Amino acid sequence: MEKTAKAYAKINLSLDITGVLPNGYHSVNTVMAKTDLHDVVTIKTGRGEIKLACSDALVPCDEKNTAYRAAEYYFEEAGLLPDAQIYIEKSIPSQAGLGGGSADAAAVLLMLNKMHGFELPREKLLEIALKIGADVPFMVEGPVALCLDIGQILAPLPRIDAFVVMAKPESGVSTAEAYAAFDSGKALKHPENELVLYHFARGEAKKALSHSLNLFEQLCFIPEGENIKSVMKRNGAFYAALSGSGSAYFGLFDSAVDAEKAACELRNCARFVYSGKLI
Repeated sequence: MEKTAKAYAKINLSLDITGVLPNGYHSVNTVMAKTDLHDVVTIKTGRGEIKLACSDALVPCDEKNTAYRAAEYYFEEAGLLPDAQIYIEKSIPSQAGLGGGSADAAAVLLMLNKMHGFELPREKLLEIALKIGADVPFMVEGPVALCLDIGQILAPLPRIDAFVVMAKPESGVSTAEAYAAFDSGKALKHPENELVLYHFARGEAKKALSHSLNLFEQLCFIPEGENIKSVMKRNGAFYAALSGSGSAYFGLFDSAVDAEKAACELRNCARFVYSGKLI
């Protein structure tokens, strides 16, 4: 048997760190949305083992890979013998804050749940997803949602009609250092979370975004960041921000023409640029 699915990238429309939990993890308040940028994940069965291969040679293909772990957790929870040959055709850049690994893991969970004649309930899939990573439960659900705590509390929100441009600069980001900066007690401006949720829930995306921000922009120094946002806004973006802990930025546009203009300009100064839509 063979099955193929698209694994969609996400962006964080608003992202706040709201505290530190007793277990040491940071709690977040974030609104995430899926984009049409995607990896393609294919699973074949019939060989009685878990194997993973990827088009990107830099992506690990063992237990370090979230998609591999998703398969392990699924078969363990379902009480089935492992049987999944996984191939990932990568388009989502790694270490960008776009959730590529999480999207691949979610795609594996959802496909395996349909392929083996034994479907775990949605609640159990979300439990497995959280064991893999904080963004994976959203990737199982989506396409737009409020995500709280460490990602396991999800509330669906209305879809947003917008074109999106994503750009990843050469510079990278240390997420550990960003969280350490938060823990240091640095004075920070936070998004107005109640107003963000109120307007997103009413389908008023632009009003919601006027109260939104990504806290990591104050915690991470990315030299190219302000220039990337400036290019997006100069070409018509009604909102531009860092996604996740970076290092990719995104801009939202009403016009596909404006989005493509921004993408063309950004291709001169960014390592990766994509122009598409929210889904």
